[in-house]
Amino acid sequence: MNIFQQAALVALTLVPAISAAQDGNDAGETPDEIVVVGRSITTTSTRVEVSREMLVDSALVLKDIPGANVNSNGMITGIAQYRGMFGDRVAIDIDNLGVISGGPNAMDTPLSYMSPMMTEELVVERGIASVSRSPESIGGYINTRLARGQFGDESFAPSGSLGTRFSANGNVSTTAGRLTLANAQHRVSLVAELDDGDDISTPVGEIRPSGLARERYDLSYAFDDGNSSLLLFAGRLDTTDAGTPALPMDIRYIQTDMAGLQMGASVTESLFLQGRVAWNDVEHLMDNFSLRAAPMPMQYRQNLAHGSGAQFELSGLLSGNESSVRFGFDGILADHDAVITNPNMAMFSVTNFNAVDRDVHGAFVEWRADRERSDFEVGARYKLVRTDAGTVGATGMSGMMAMNVDMLANAFNAADRSLEWRGVDAVVKYRYALSETTEWIVELGSKTRAPSYQELYLWLPLEATGGLADGRTYIGDLGLSDERSNEIVIGFTSDLDRFSISPQIYFRKIGNYIQGIPSTNMLANSVSMMMTGAPALQFANVDAEVWGADLAWKLTLTNNWFLDGIASYSRGRRTDVNDNLYRLAPLNGSIGLTYTTGDWSIKPELMVSDRQDKVSTYNGEGQTPGFGRVNIAFAWHGHDSWRIEARVDNVFDKAYQDHLAGINRAAGSDIPQGVRLYGAETTLSAGVSFSF
Repeated sequence: MNIFQQAALVALTLVPAISAAQDGNDAGETPDEIVVVGRSITTTSTRVEVSREMLVDSALVLKDIPGANVNSNGMITGIAQYRGMFGDRVAIDIDNLGVISGGPNAMDTPLSYMSPMMTEELVVERGIASVSRSPESIGGYINTRLARGQFGDESFAPSGSLGTRFSANGNVSTTAGRLTLANAQHRVSLVAELDDGDDISTPVGEIRPSGLARERYDLSYAFDDGNSSLLLFAGRLDTTDAGTPALPMDIRYIQTDMAGLQMGASVTESLFLQGRVAWNDVEHLMDNFSLRAAPMPMQYRQNLAHGSGAQFELSGLLSGNESSVRFGFDGILADHDAVITNPNMAMFSVTNFNAVDRDVHGAFVEWRADRERSDFEVGARYKLVRTDAGTVGATGMSGMMAMNVDMLANAFNAADRSLEWRGVDAVVKYRYALSETTEWIVELGSKTRAPSYQELYLWLPLEATGGLADGRTYIGDLGLSDERSNEIVIGFTSDLDRFSISPQIYFRKIGNYIQGIPSTNMLANSVSMMMTGAPALQFANVDAEVWGADLAWKLTLTNNWFLDGIASYSRGRRTDVNDNLYRLAPLNGSIGLTYTTGDWSIKPELMVSDRQDKVSTYNGEGQTPGFGRVNIAFAWHGHDSWRIEARVDNVFDKAYQDHLAGINRAAGSDIPQGVRLYGAETTLSAGVSFSF
């Protein structure tokens, strides 16, 4: 990093400290939240109005949240990272229930189902997720909600919105609309968004392929009379021809049908019951020759994957004078299949995953006491995870490759593939208001995660690894144990007149952490060497720990001017050997100066990232230098119905590489294969929206 970037990082820490020293004796409001335009941060959560952000991938809003970040393998494939954990370890819901992914390489990540302009909000639970949030949330919990409109008055009346955005870099366009018909108790809403774009340019050249095309629809009916409520919805996601240059294949299509039902009712003055169920079915085709420079015909590969399943919850809330008890049971039922073929060779076929089942069942109870100056929460969850898989095989190969692959398939088919894990999660949270201006929180948690279906049933060395994107081939292990994370979080929020700050520190020790280690399976290594020139990695249990800190702050300068910023740091390492954990964000943060009136706002912002030299040896993870870049955002909403916005990203055309960006795997790009992808060049975006 240069001196300017280092100074900026230091400022993220020193400005709050100096301001706190100056204002420490001033009186302030109750320290409930730090509010900036489109974002509010409290001790327990961070809430972002996603529709205000000029993005095409909703996952990128995580960069505005303390402790959060995103692993990016393509334009709309952002994988959530929170405090050093990512992928399946972070639970992500849409309207309190998630979706079943169809792609074995996480091309259809949960947040890819949430097109930005039709997303009302994204909420990250700071710290340890409560046991009632999700059956598996070892690494955190994120909930998103679609913008389906509001209930109205006594008479039915229409309302809605229409908006469009355009980015000059890649000709990326987004158009979204909502039409709602509602009265005080009934609401019918139709929401749609269309996203389209070409390849993105960076200061060092064009990333090919990086274009996208996506359509997202949602039709819903809602009822609410004050005592009972209902939401019934059906939706569709169509993604076509989207580049994922950090992965071995690109998206040809993702076709997902979704439906769900949510109900709630007040049975008595103290008892509220609710039930939720969501279902989705996804068909996903990907290949390595249509969007990127094609290999030799014998190396053409396409993968047709299928995922389907349901998520459900039945729960109750029993409220007393100063305490409440939440209880219930829930589950996730998922099925997966994937077959790899070559359109130039009719006989070539690899049954990658066949009739894979992964079912999670859980029961939870959570007691919470609300006192005048303190909150206390104790929760426990019991869960049962069962998995199974059908037989596998491959055809169309010859020689030693065919012999080794057949032996791997036979060994897998002869093994016991019906597996089971039982575990108990426990969480304790305590919040104490030290004064009218400061509150402290302490959280303790012990949570488990059973292995993913890729970590178990990947029988042939392949890169179908849930989006790890390290370029290595992996095999699974049917003998994996479930992960156990024991975590502590300490933090406070303080509001000192013009200055607010909310820092937290955390430490997490993870037993049986699942990652790849050098395989000792000679058959798998032989196959991997013939395919890639490198031996395979095998998913295995190791010991690890992650610790760090993150904060948000705001300094009000005048009625119209304020400074705000965030900073995040995570450090992860293995404790059984001397190595670091893979693909963790380095020290990073942002600082912005906002001028706002009742009609318009403008915000120049500096985003900085330190050098990442704490990298993983086991898969050859490369180091990245630090960088800083400047963005400027403008918004005008002088009329209640209109909003005009503009944004310039990377104002000074800085060539930079985000450590969480993937390594390019695509031939024919201006970014050489094996080189980390660069961030976009100076990019001008503009948009307009109308609501009625």
